Amino acid sequence: MAGALMYDLVALVVPEERCRTEYLVNYNIFDGACNKVLISKCLGLGIIAGSVLVKVPQIVKILRAKSVVGLSLLSFLMELLAYLFTMSYNVLRGFPFSTWGEAFFVLVQAIVQVTLYLHFAFSWVLAAAFIPLFGGLTYMLCFGLVPMSVIAVLFQATIPLTAGSKIFQIGANFMNGHTGQLSMITSTLNLLGTIGRIFTTFQEVDDTLILIAFSSATFFNLVIVLQLLYYWNVVPDKKTQ
Repeated sequence: MAGALMYDLVALVVPEERCRTEYLVNYNIFDGACNKVLISKCLGLGIIAGSVLVKVPQIVKILRAKSVVGLSLLSFLMELLAYLFTMSYNVLRGFPFSTWGEAFFVLVQAIVQVTLYLHFAFSWVLAAAFIPLFGGLTYMLCFGLVPMSVIAVLFQATIPLTAGSKIFQIGANFMNGHTGQLSMITSTLNLLGTIGRIFTTFQEVDDTLILIAFSSATFFNLVIVLQLLYYWNVVPDKKTQ
């Protein structure tokens, strides 16, 4: 009973039968190929676990300040679409959840971010209208109402969308001379997550587009973290808030 339970638990992170045999039957923990798979699966699950709260620091910072000063709406919207297209592509391609699961959790939090931005910068009516509209778009893309050929094109657009979302935020930071309500915790977790995804993509997904997307995102996430460090002690002018 206990042995069967252990086998099932190991199967969650080691899907290959050969590797489970090496670990649990032959007690061989030095198989290089199996260890790479194990590390990739654990890293992927770790990224997904971290993604559950990755944008919470940013959301909390906005709520406490009741302000979106220093943040870019265009950046938020482009990031939102990039995560939606990523999730729909991976769902319809049938890739393992461990290789893309964070897209779902980050998407939910990104929706909250945009809603808060619309509320504080414009009005609650616009914020309330946004949620069902975006929900309808998500349903169409993830439940087969849009042809896979179109989904593939949309996924290709995630590369310029992700780059654009970061570039607009980087530009806003530079023009403002500060990072405003941008969260160091969220930005650092974004950077670590995309670095980890480069490794899991190499190991588990034979898709060059996904690798390019994560590599591009890693570069721009690094630039934003460096900006946060550079402007660390700069306080926004109260007149701009």
